[in-house]
Amino acid sequence: MKQERIGFIGLGLMGKEMAGHIVRNGYPLSVMAHRNRSPLEALCAEGATEVSSAAEMASNSDIVFICVKTSEQVSEIITGVDGLLAGAHEGLMIVDCSTAHPESTERLAETLAQQGVTLVDAPLARTPREAKEGRLNVMLGGDATAVARITPVIKSFAENVFHVGKVGSAHKLKLINNFLSLGAAALVSEAATMAAGMGVPQEKLLEICSQGGANSAMLAPVMEWVLQGECTKLQFSLGNAEKDMRYLAETLSAYQLKANMLPPLCEFLSVARHDVGEDSFVPQAYDSCMQHNGIELNRGK
Repeated sequence: MKQERIGFIGLGLMGKEMAGHIVRNGYPLSVMAHRNRSPLEALCAEGATEVSSAAEMASNSDIVFICVKTSEQVSEIITGVDGLLAGAHEGLMIVDCSTAHPESTERLAETLAQQGVTLVDAPLARTPREAKEGRLNVMLGGDATAVARITPVIKSFAENVFHVGKVGSAHKLKLINNFLSLGAAALVSEAATMAAGMGVPQEKLLEICSQGGANSAMLAPVMEWVLQGECTKLQFSLGNAEKDMRYLAETLSAYQLKANMLPPLCEFLSVARHDVGEDSFVPQAYDSCMQHNGIELNRGK
């Protein structure tokens, strides 16, 4: 059976690890540079090949993965000058691992299908730590044939692969998933601030809440920042978090759906991003909560 030729665009915290697993699993891999060449050079040292444009990558690949921050970037990579569409060939598959706007995903899929190209949305769950370990969770939106073709490649960097439904459905589910997780993180940040303001030991907050119904996957990562000033367990930026919830709000509007909890979460993320910076990680929103309550940070005291 012919070995699939893989292209990968977006060698950030997640992408560089994913691409590394792909090339180490024996797939021919093409990569291209952005601002930082060090991940590309490391991958080339392991056997990857550098190309000069997305169009060149498309013409030399059977499957191209994209892992960038926004739908606008995805659209430019696909339809821009020297984009993937410019070098596309019949049977090419594009796998979008970004957390993208579902409406944009569906629109791009229609455009690509007219050229014999298949788009699958494949957003990721978990963090750069699991990406390095090859243990990401991946949601897939596309038809069964397309999903079956790309799954062996995805399993080189994923522990769990879930076929959600038709194209666009995985991006929708990813946004809903992030609503749940980011909402929980916001609650933990505010709860830790409440404890600080009322003189309740924050370590006891973690100890007790982790043993009951208040526990969540966000409790320990946020409390790691609260108690230790470290963010090793949840390296997801506030800028990306705010963007994802904006995409969700716009998607809900398109479906004429109402949500009572989403608007305050969007406001929480916007304020935190303004206060501590868009590149700060989600647990650092705690610092914003403390600031707005006039409570001095005395971590470790």
